[in-house]
Amino acid sequence: MKRPSPYRDRQPLQIAMTPMIDVVFLLLVFFLWTASFQIVEYALPSSITPPNEIGSEAEKPLEVEDFDEVVVRITGQPGQFLYTINKASTSDLSEVENRLAALASIKNDIPLIIDPDDSVPIGRVIDVYDMSRRLNFQQIQFAVEPG
Repeated sequence: MKRPSPYRDRQPLQIAMTPMIDVVFLLLVFFLWTASFQIVEYALPSSITPPNEIGSEAEKPLEVEDFDEVVVRITGQPGQFLYTINKASTSDLSEVENRLAALASIKNDIPLIIDPDDSVPIGRVIDVYDMSRRLNFQQIQFAVEPG
């Protein structure tokens, strides 16, 4: 007598591709949503620490080579601003750009220090900062008061 085989009525194996494609598309959507395509901006300092006070026991900074520095001082009130670039004053932002462009064409790795007054809005300071970045200055710093 012949034994009944469990494999006799077996159908060929068929894999359903639709759920597999759905999973692949869901993974694709997940990775696209979590991917970061924006360039991280490290141009602005995230924390500003004041310099060490005189007489502190902290480690002294290394001596910096003797470079000239450019100080852009912004003073005034809304509507009337005065820009001072190394003791040369002007009230026109385009004149500031012309002077900084002349300095950048000579040497763009000199330290540029932006020193705004307390009454100057941050938008005006950012305008000068953006102008300095556009002119390709390499070292842009903000002046802080110890405190």
